[in-house]
Amino acid sequence: MDEKSFSEAVALLSGEHSLSILRYLAGGEWRIASDVSRSLHIHTTTASKFLGGMHALGFLDRRLRKSHTRSAYEYRIANPRIALDLELAEGPAPLREAMDFYLAYVSNVLERGRRLGWPAIADKLEARLARDRTGSKEDLFSRLLRGEGARGMEELRSMFQGIQREFLTITTATMGTDTARLLLSGAADEARKGHEDVVERYGLRKALEA
Repeated sequence: MDEKSFSEAVALLSGEHSLSILRYLAGGEWRIASDVSRSLHIHTTTASKFLGGMHALGFLDRRLRKSHTRSAYEYRIANPRIALDLELAEGPAPLREAMDFYLAYVSNVLERGRRLGWPAIADKLEARLARDRTGSKEDLFSRLLRGEGARGMEELRSMFQGIQREFLTITTATMGTDTARLLLSGAADEARKGHEDVVERYGLRKALEA
């Protein structure tokens, strides 16, 4: 876990209601923020902020619950043991593995769009990726890989955060916000498999939370 993620985790876990929420989730059931607030008699915003933050750090699983009236994210604890592991030794950030995660995410989004019967969306997303904003893709990735440590990783996260926002805009225009977020979130969760350590350590999943 990098220093930024470690600090965020410490801040979340030191909150007044943090341990109570975690104990409530310890059973492993899926819960939405209003379940937590109602059971613990706390404000829904407080519960929602904690749940979202812990999910972004990789400690909670999340999925979209759809109903006739509205949709909401529900969460469950990913592991009954929560450990904070801070790496203090300096060393190069594993940019190639991080890039593999993001490229797997993009591939999953395109494949899901076509599989679900929206080939036009996949075409639009591919057109977005083909835009030449900072030189060819090969030049861009080479430049990122020449970056040193956190600087190159931060640039990679920033680039895909921008791509994610445009992906969400493109998919929302066709299938609506809830379905679009579900598609993109599922693609990210699938891409995370096999890259769990680098995704958690450098907060790569958080860049795809637009």
